[in-house]
Amino acid sequence: MIKSKKAFSLIEVIFVLVILGIVASISSQIIVQVYENYIIQKAVYKVNTKTELAVTQIVNRLNYQVENSALAKDLNDNTNWVKLEDLNLVNDENLTVLEWIGYDNDSFSAGATPYWSGLANYTTATNATIVTPGSSLGNVDTIIKNLSNNTVGLNGSGLQHPALIFAPITGGVETQDPSCMGLITNDITCIFPVSENNSTSFTFEDLNASIVTERYKLAWSAYSLVPKENNSTHLYDLYLHYNYQPWEGEKYDSPNTSKKLLISNVSTFKFTKNGGILQIKLCATENIGQDYNISTCKEKAIIR
Repeated sequence: MIKSKKAFSLIEVIFVLVILGIVASISSQIIVQVYENYIIQKAVYKVNTKTELAVTQIVNRLNYQVENSALAKDLNDNTNWVKLEDLNLVNDENLTVLEWIGYDNDSFSAGATPYWSGLANYTTATNATIVTPGSSLGNVDTIIKNLSNNTVGLNGSGLQHPALIFAPITGGVETQDPSCMGLITNDITCIFPVSENNSTSFTFEDLNASIVTERYKLAWSAYSLVPKENNSTHLYDLYLHYNYQPWEGEKYDSPNTSKKLLISNVSTFKFTKNGGILQIKLCATENIGQDYNISTCKEKAIIR
């Protein structure tokens, strides 16, 4: 006897196909959702990381600014500027460039004892030399040359010179002001280019001995943060300019100035100073396709 085999009915086949279609639809939606979440999380991580790194680099530089040297400038008009502590974010919205002189912390802290002491024997100062007890200016020269790619040094011909900035005189003439450090005009009456006389003394010219104090900072570079609009995105690229010497007549946009791109796609770059607190705010975006963007903001405060 031949046994008959029972087959699926058409209704059963259709029912199974419908179930498979529902399962496939749900699965595809899950896969799409997982992929979208991955894209968003990746963009969030990327924009958070690059913004945090950029702000950290800015703060690291600003930690060693020479007191009272920071100013805000107009990108298109160098004559339009204010001291950072006088900046009004509402009235001075065109002042988008932050510039300052940084003292040389690298050679100061490179040895077991500072290579430049920060102390000056002002009682023996002349219009040619000043003694800085406890310093090792040969080591300072080596470090500065290495950091500046052999363009700045205390010794050698054809080099730009570092400079001394003396501490303000208590109750007397203010000796620290960006307007007389070469940052605005060629006025350098409160900053002094120097070279090495010997291991513990500097040589410079035309020193006005009446403003020499017993404390100083040594600087070899000014710094500026310059936002420039990216025409393709209508956001900003933020550049750090460095390795230039305003006391030698250089500006941040001089042809031989070093610069690097800190961060792109910047939507907000704000800075202000209130009392001894300097605040930085930086916002950046990351595109995740078409017109969709992920944005993040970082704020840091530097207490002086």
